[in-house]
Amino acid sequence: MFENQSMTKYPTHTLGLANSEDIKYEIKKYLDNKTHSSAYIKVCSMELKRLGYMELSMALEKIAESKMHFEAVLMEAFGIKDDIRLNLNNVLIRAEEDVVFARKIELLAKDHNEHEVYTLMHELAKTEAENLAALMGITSQIMEDRL
Repeated sequence: MFENQSMTKYPTHTLGLANSEDIKYEIKKYLDNKTHSSAYIKVCSMELKRLGYMELSMALEKIAESKMHFEAVLMEAFGIKDDIRLNLNNVLIRAEEDVVFARKIELLAKDHNEHEVYTLMHELAKTEAENLAALMGITSQIMEDRL
């Protein structure tokens, strides 16, 4: 029975799914409203973890991951390009900006003697720089393989 049924009745997820400018506008508006919602959930998860509520923390972690997944799916539907090299190049540009911005906040916190913020931003800047190096390596490999 199963092998005779066509799978075409199920929608396939594709890049740039939305063609209508009205739909793209609404998706963009929706994404703008969702900005950082998964990050707020993650903050709550981290606090619950510090307070010892591990199961609740893990539940919120799963919700945050689910929200991030669907935000990415909506970005694809909105029309993020299917060119891996172009997307990674855009990510590299933003990743470089993230390193510079994190470093700027780090130094500002140091100037204002806000040691906890300084330490946090120092770690963030270091992690962002490590992520940038990894992204550059991945991008280099993709360019060599001509994906």
